[in-house]
Amino acid sequence: MGMGPLENAASAVEAAAAVEAALLPSAAAVAAAAAAVPTAPSAGSYAVLQCGEDSEYVRKAYNGYFQVFRALLEEDGEAWRVYRAPRGELPTDAEAAGFDGFVISGSCADAHGDEPWILALVDLIRRLHAAGKRILGVCFGHQILCRALGGRTGRSAKGWDIGVSCIHPTAAAARLFAPLKLPVHMPVIEFHQDEVWELPPSAEVLARSDKTRVEMFRLGDRVMGVQGHPEYSKDILMSIADRLLQRDLILDCQVDVAKASFDVRQPDKELWKKVCRGFLKGRLQSQQQQQLKQQAVAL
Repeated sequence: MGMGPLENAASAVEAAAAVEAALLPSAAAVAAAAAAVPTAPSAGSYAVLQCGEDSEYVRKAYNGYFQVFRALLEEDGEAWRVYRAPRGELPTDAEAAGFDGFVISGSCADAHGDEPWILALVDLIRRLHAAGKRILGVCFGHQILCRALGGRTGRSAKGWDIGVSCIHPTAAAARLFAPLKLPVHMPVIEFHQDEVWELPPSAEVLARSDKTRVEMFRLGDRVMGVQGHPEYSKDILMSIADRLLQRDLILDCQVDVAKASFDVRQPDKELWKKVCRGFLKGRLQSQQQQQLKQQAVAL
């Protein structure tokens, strides 16, 4: 008996399904193949709280300070965003919850000032710290962290510090950054006339210099301040110096000293990149934990 049209169609469908099943890998095979492909580590999300406006030079040469910080700190797959604090741009608590860490930039403002945006930033820092967020402060950021968390800042008795300074890590820094094997001298670009006068309770000094008693500090494992500018290059420094000189805010001799400092030594930008990335992203603690585990196993 011959098959009618519907029977022929059903038979054809069954045959096609059988062929497809033979060609397709099993679910177990798919799972095994997926497991064999290495997965990239999950990337973080970070925000720069920019506390000064972009100069014309930095805007033209680097597309703004946000990009300068990204060049220092950003790695593949990470998400970065900028908030311009003097304009009243700060993350809400809901937005802040989505970031792994924050960077607070330098500023021409005084960290001990009482402008509304500075007071709002101080309040935000306290909330971020209470929430356990990682925070890295640079220059003004270093000082405002100190103020917000219980310390004191003000004018340096030694005046402006402009140029490449050689800072000296403390024993505490050597322990914290043990995986990096810090050198005894860490050259960094400086441009400030304010400084930390008194640390927050429980904070510890990580570095000093001949001019500044607190070049770096940390509070626990999630807050670190750096008085210098690891993100700066010589051209950025000199563009700021020339602008301040034109406004009679600094002297010719101070600009000359700054220029000459680059003939003596260069900032160790690669070292500072490792220091800042390591702290901001929590790598140092994880590396130390691994070392402790290995030592425990050896014992």
